[in-house]
Amino acid sequence: MHESETQALAACAAAYPADLTILLHAAVNRVTIYLDHAAAEMGLNDARDWLVLAALEDGQQRTQLELSRVVCVDKTTLITVLDRLERQELIVRTVDPSDRRVRIPQITDSGRRMFATFATARDAAEARALDGVSKEDRDLLLTLLGRIATDTDTLATTA
Repeated sequence: MHESETQALAACAAAYPADLTILLHAAVNRVTIYLDHAAAEMGLNDARDWLVLAALEDGQQRTQLELSRVVCVDKTTLITVLDRLERQELIVRTVDPSDRRVRIPQITDSGRRMFATFATARDAAEARALDGVSKEDRDLLLTLLGRIATDTDTLATTA
């Protein structure tokens, strides 16, 4: 991460220390910058490439539309990511036998190797972003973020 990026994120967070939205935004940007740098070093475009590989690595067959929901990326952006990963032979797209218009992306063996290698780099990037945060606080952060991210009752009433 460049010093200017670090300073900008710190300034953003420091200006509004009690604003959850700004703090979450700054934290996400910090982690994303670390992940994007790690992805670029490995030949991926950015962390979105890894998110797609991670979602495909579990072996569940999903349409491109379903995949866009799982990785929280809009359909247009997802197609760009899938095109790139397919050119790198990290994924293939097959035709859905029940609807020839629908494509089902699948990870290749090369994609699985890239996923495994980047998982290690991701862990290192997350550790850098959370440097100075205790294990207990990291565990609590994951628990709280998981609760916020998966609270479907709140999403249903506000959508």
